[in-house]
Amino acid sequence: MRGMTRCCAAVVVMCAFAPLVVRAQDPEWDARVIHTTAAIRLDGTLAEAVWLTADSITDFTQTDPVEGRPGTERTVVRLLATLDGLYVGVWAYDSRPGTIRHTQLRRDADFGSDDSFTLLLDPLRDRRTGFLFEVNPNGAIADAQVINYETINLDWNGVWDARARVTPLGWTAELFIPWQTLRYRPRNDIWGVNFERLIRRKNEDVLWRGWRRTEGILFLPHEGLVTGFTGLPRRTLAELRPYSAATAQARELQYPPDGPDSVLHLGSTGLKVGLDAKLAPAPTLTLDLTANTDFSQVEADSQVINLSRFPILFPEKRPFFLESSGTFSFGQFGSELFYSRRIGLDTLGNPIPLDAGVRLTGRLGPDQIGVLAVRTGGLERAVDLVARVKHDVFSRGYVGAIVTNQAAPAVRGDRLAGGADFSFPLYVRDQNLVFAAWGAGSKAGAGTAVASAWRVSIDFPNDFMDNFLSLGRVEPNFSPPLGFVSETDILRTSGHFDIYPRPHALGIRRLQFSPFTWERTIHLDGSPSHALYEVAPLGAIFESGDQFIVIVKRQEDAPSTPFEIFRGHTIPAGDYYFNRAELDVSSSPGRPVSVGLTASAGDYYTGTATEVDATLTVRTAPHVITQVEYDQLAARLATARFTARTARLRLDLAATPRFDTAFFVQWDNESDRLTMNARVHWIPNVGSDAYLVWNSAWPTGLGEGMPWGRPARGALIGKLVYYFRV
Repeated sequence: MRGMTRCCAAVVVMCAFAPLVVRAQDPEWDARVIHTTAAIRLDGTLAEAVWLTADSITDFTQTDPVEGRPGTERTVVRLLATLDGLYVGVWAYDSRPGTIRHTQLRRDADFGSDDSFTLLLDPLRDRRTGFLFEVNPNGAIADAQVINYETINLDWNGVWDARARVTPLGWTAELFIPWQTLRYRPRNDIWGVNFERLIRRKNEDVLWRGWRRTEGILFLPHEGLVTGFTGLPRRTLAELRPYSAATAQARELQYPPDGPDSVLHLGSTGLKVGLDAKLAPAPTLTLDLTANTDFSQVEADSQVINLSRFPILFPEKRPFFLESSGTFSFGQFGSELFYSRRIGLDTLGNPIPLDAGVRLTGRLGPDQIGVLAVRTGGLERAVDLVARVKHDVFSRGYVGAIVTNQAAPAVRGDRLAGGADFSFPLYVRDQNLVFAAWGAGSKAGAGTAVASAWRVSIDFPNDFMDNFLSLGRVEPNFSPPLGFVSETDILRTSGHFDIYPRPHALGIRRLQFSPFTWERTIHLDGSPSHALYEVAPLGAIFESGDQFIVIVKRQEDAPSTPFEIFRGHTIPAGDYYFNRAELDVSSSPGRPVSVGLTASAGDYYTGTATEVDATLTVRTAPHVITQVEYDQLAARLATARFTARTARLRLDLAATPRFDTAFFVQWDNESDRLTMNARVHWIPNVGSDAYLVWNSAWPTGLGEGMPWGRPARGALIGKLVYYFRV
């Protein structure tokens, strides 16, 4: 635990210097929101006369391509407050309206391929947290929750709406955010606000405030200040989302390599109902409740061939755990104290019934808090608890703590874990400098010793130069019950030194050089585990948005026991060194057809290997997006040869921003399985959803070919979620 003591001492020392950080005096305000009782139709035309009474916000400044210059196209934003919520009007003028990019229609799609407008709201004016609302010229919407200066939760789904349309002068958009969607203090007259516009064909990014490249829309200390938010209504008591889901499960078949198939489980049908509720116990707090939760509409995990000896961290996709997930984050990739997939999923990813759950998140003065408690059913019958707090320090930093606990009949005594952390992002002479550290301990049950882990880091993330250093340690038996730990008994150092000059010549916007990047991991007895050293001698981002980088690598892997790298192929214990060269190329997402390619070749354990990861994306405005991915590693080892292949096809078809279909097919030659996930999604009104989902899987590699008429398993699910307030 000496590492944890050193981390805590560092927190005390840094806090002692807090009074030395002087913040600039804020101006009173930059713009005003106008209150109105006039009727406003959400249609994207902005034709109501009341819009002419609102302040016009027009001073947008480039971040790219030329920092500090006015935007090349005029942008006007106006704000209106009504009894129900905030209306935002956007006039995005464009001298060439026929070239406006607008391919996305699905909610929460990646708008990087399109022109777009983003609104930032910081209703609490804490300069740390807030909400992002984004719209493109089709009226498709996306949103996110701002967790801190560098982290947003893209999986937060607020109840709001928008409309947009392309006009002969450019495009216009109209956003409506109900007061109920936000957290705010009723007596707080001034909110933090910012706006960002992306002009895709020019790769031009303009902001109202925080336009320096070392800042950006998440740099809340330099957000704009908008007055006039007093007199807002209090949030309603509750938002309710009851649901019903009907499932028709096909029989499950087993296909041996030779011989006829056999029935493992008979088909079945079922009906499930449940409820999600969102309460407002205080103006700055949100209490979420869930009962008999269902996640049948969630897209299947990607099939991945694990060619390493370490476990894979699959992303969370279930809405209850995704919303406010950033509040509970602690640790780093490979050593996380809370990994929500430990709740309600077994080791194979199969669902465990989630009987009930409660989550409290928000702010109490200078403290950001989060409490999560979940009861799972089935054979597990566990109660899982997570509590997190972050106390504000400096203008953007925090000192925090976390506790996790799991109580289950199969575990003798509660399994506990806890830790403390801090992050101090400083802004010195227009440059970012971040000090951070965390320390944690876990206890596997009654009578067991505490095992610890810690990490300290310093980061210099800026436009011309991005440097990073870290040191971490994980003791044997460190195993937080609700966490993810890829490796124990290690001491790890990592870092990178990157340089990004901007020549603005020969069509190059930014060069990319990495003189040295490394990650070296050794066991606590001093023996090696694995290491990676990289040099990127040449790379460039072009004004068009296309980019490439060349990387030279030296890797080390020292497995202490043999491990299976691919089905039927084992790497013996030993100490392996290999050199590889890699080329990464990607075209601008603003192109109708874009490609991404990573190709590498060189040594590989006892032999050599070539690896190719390729992605092809075709965008047809504004209805169809097709993406094909193909990954292949072909290895020639001393005693064997193998080729690992994975292929995926994603097809998004949308009729409107509120009606879309998604088709996801994937295959790999290790599991010899082809799976399909097809989903139809309709939003009948804001907050409500209807889904129709078909999941199916077939074995591949059989001597008689694909049994298309007899899938190994299949299920048809219909789900309806209805949203209302009380």
